[in-house]
Amino acid sequence: MQPLTIAFFGISGSGKGTQCALLETYLKERDPSRPIVRPEMGNLLREFMRTGTSLAERTGEIVNAGGLVPSFIPIHMLTGMLNEAFDGTQHLILDGTCRRPDQSRAVDDMMKLWGRKDLQAVVLNLSKDEAKKRLIARGRVDDATDEALNSRFAWYEEHVVPSIDELRALGWTMHEIEGAATPQEVFTNMMAALKLS
Repeated sequence: MQPLTIAFFGISGSGKGTQCALLETYLKERDPSRPIVRPEMGNLLREFMRTGTSLAERTGEIVNAGGLVPSFIPIHMLTGMLNEAFDGTQHLILDGTCRRPDQSRAVDDMMKLWGRKDLQAVVLNLSKDEAKKRLIARGRVDDATDEALNSRFAWYEEHVVPSIDELRALGWTMHEIEGAATPQEVFTNMMAALKLS
């Protein structure tokens, strides 16, 4: 199996994390000799904020106030993580790493530097109403208010959708998958689209 490069997109509640995990499990079983690198931007950001540097403290203030960190920070974190853990031969699953168009351009530059040619993205489509039901069912306090949910969805439309369009313009193959089905059905449809089943 050739090394895969797949970026995941979808509004909050669409099941990105679940599908990334299912894909990772599949690849470990089907291609056990090839390692998998899966940077997850939320985790990278939390680790960065714990470093205690001036930049980390400023980033923490922005995040805690519900703001949007400048794009150079996630780009810096992803570059550092890939520099340490990636040599171009592994499978790469990108979860939440292209949230604005300049981040998409940076990721595309990185992949071209490593000579990755088969660049793909999965977009999990889910209605806002269905996403609201799922997020409320999770029971997390930050998900529970209409205001918080509407803010998340608006942010996705304003910043992430243009990021998807940017990767498409850069030549990435886009797979639009209906996210309202069960996780296993979504996974089956995704694998068919990726020609992995």
